[in-house]
Amino acid sequence: MKKSRLGLLETNIASVLSYDEISKFSHERLSKGNTIYAGFLKIVIFISGSAKLCFFEDGEEFIIYHLKKDNITIVDESCVLEILEDSEVYTMDADQMDWLFENERFCKFYTETLTNITLVQRQIIRSILFESAKGRIANFLIELSNEQNLVQNGYHFIFLPFSVKVLSSFVGLKRQSASTAFNELIKDGVIKRISPHEFLIIDFEKLQSYTN
Repeated sequence: MKKSRLGLLETNIASVLSYDEISKFSHERLSKGNTIYAGFLKIVIFISGSAKLCFFEDGEEFIIYHLKKDNITIVDESCVLEILEDSEVYTMDADQMDWLFENERFCKFYTETLTNITLVQRQIIRSILFESAKGRIANFLIELSNEQNLVQNGYHFIFLPFSVKVLSSFVGLKRQSASTAFNELIKDGVIKRISPHEFLIIDFEKLQSYTN
């Protein structure tokens, strides 16, 4: 089961809903930069576009995961869904969706999604509780490598599609701490910088050794 934080399991969940079922959802077209908040549980189904689900506290951001089309997620008062590109979504309050469970295919996709999200969140908790700064960076790079699955001359090639600042928001570190840990991995000869966003994992086993 795909459970990368850069793109959760794609379920194509909207395809199993009938016209009558879809019509009961709120249909929204959201521009880049828009946000979705909720003071209660809200179901959000992505038809197109992308977003990130985040926590904000005292000016700090922690990115839980990215969402793309064919994803479904749950938003509540503890988090915010920020739209990263123009998107089309269906939304519904969770306490109004009991009737949907009569749709067996929807139940299957919904259960798969919740399982997927649970696995991702457990991985996040484990990393934050038990891994050092270098271990958190290493764990994320391994996850990114597995997601991209690019190998060149026996080395794992990774493309980091964002800045170290954004990376720090994924791993729950201050920007300086993330930058220091990342540069230590380069200095240790574990990874090699090819360009500002391209890297080779030179020693995959050593990178794994930093994680618990």
